[in-house]
Amino acid sequence: MAKAGSDVLLAHAMSGASGGVPFINVMQAQPPLRSSILGGSDLSGAPGGNLGVSRGGVLGDITNWPGAIQGSKAVAKPVKQPSPIAAPTETGVTQLSAMAVDTHCQGVAMSDAVMLTPRCLQDAEIDVDDAGDPQHCAEYTRDIYGMMRREESSFLPRPDYLEGLPDINAKMRAILIDWLVEVHMKYKLKTETLFLSVNLIDRFLAKRSITRKKLQLVGVTGMLIAAKFEEIYPPEVRDFVYITDKAYTKEEILSMETSMLTTLEFGINCPTVAHFFERYARINRCNEAHRHLLQYVLELTLPDFKMLRYSPSHLAAAATLLSNKLLKQHPAWTPEMIRHTQQSEAMVKGCAKEMCGLLDAAERSPLQAVRKKFSQPKLHGVGKMTF
Repeated sequence: MAKAGSDVLLAHAMSGASGGVPFINVMQAQPPLRSSILGGSDLSGAPGGNLGVSRGGVLGDITNWPGAIQGSKAVAKPVKQPSPIAAPTETGVTQLSAMAVDTHCQGVAMSDAVMLTPRCLQDAEIDVDDAGDPQHCAEYTRDIYGMMRREESSFLPRPDYLEGLPDINAKMRAILIDWLVEVHMKYKLKTETLFLSVNLIDRFLAKRSITRKKLQLVGVTGMLIAAKFEEIYPPEVRDFVYITDKAYTKEEILSMETSMLTTLEFGINCPTVAHFFERYARINRCNEAHRHLLQYVLELTLPDFKMLRYSPSHLAAAATLLSNKLLKQHPAWTPEMIRHTQQSEAMVKGCAKEMCGLLDAAERSPLQAVRKKFSQPKLHGVGKMTF
């Protein structure tokens, strides 16, 4: 009997039942917060107290404001990538397919699979404290932030969108965001939630024309969506009804939520200033007080409509340069910052000067929420610092 000329192929089949994780409704796990930042003297007994904003809705008298009317998936085990060196060809010459060389550090990236490892010693030193923590994904950091820089322009509102809204102007937007900073502080929400809220609001207003009466509704709905995305225990809808002094009903907020998500095509997962702030503070080796100063400068830009023309990474880089100069840190723009931001000092200096103007004017501004927040001792009182 003749034997087969080819090797025998062995097939192995594996099967198993997958188990699911029970869903936990975190929205019901938190007791409702019944304090209002807009409450009057009759709410003095409410938990959390009164932040000093007049009763009747923060934007209820906006027309009289001076100058105003003008489910998770299983993660597959990573497959070890083959060496970038291909098998010898018939000519005996080894070919390298689609290789991109990093000009700043040692390392390569293949076209079909980026080498997800720190590419130079300096990068490894920055993330050495997190190397053993899988939640920080230190080996992916460089590639993640590279992707975020490429994608951030897709999530920017038009810097002149207010020209198409005859019923709303820059001062009204500034009042709204100043109030949202107080709401954010009241509920102790994450920094990412605040910056995402403002991003969602601006992008929505750039696509939909609304009346002045609905501006505060858009504001609280933007923060509701951002809180659901970023927080473990976000405030409930009834909390947002309460802080607006019942100017809007639960049904109106839910209807606006549907409208915002549909208009934005559910584009919520976007790079914001908060993401780049965290990374640049680490690269810049900021201590805690320096980090708070950097964050203070960045939050001062939120109410200012003119700052919308800068991308999140550019704002974070400019704020880092400004904070270094204010604290007389030399050099003010290190080689590490140049490499990671891909921007020279000259490129960010103009934005940093505008931020310096906002910092100088903060004490005299009628909008004091950000300065009040950063004047607290737990934030090193950077809002009261003089330079």
